[in-house]
Amino acid sequence: MADDTDRLGLLMGVFELALTRLFEASPEGGQARDRFVEDVRRLLADTRELQADSPAVQTYEALLRRLGATHPGDADGLGVVPTPEQGLPPVGSGV
Repeated sequence: MADDTDRLGLLMGVFELALTRLFEASPEGGQARDRFVEDVRRLLADTRELQADSPAVQTYEALLRRLGATHPGDADGLGVVPTPEQGLPPVGSGV
């Protein structure tokens, strides 16, 4: 089970990196990123409504943080976590 969790964390980190690079490289990447963030926020709100303690909630929150889509004092309470450059591991959920 721990191996599966480690693999999932690694895959999530690769997924986050791929998304970030895709948004950076695309001609209208900023708009695509904004739409993606809106979609993830909607998924987060819907999931919280159905299962507030779901692992999916933590995953969506972490993805928003890693995309830099949160700010201190956000109404949703996500806040901001450090980036890998500031000492956080480069892969994983960031939670």
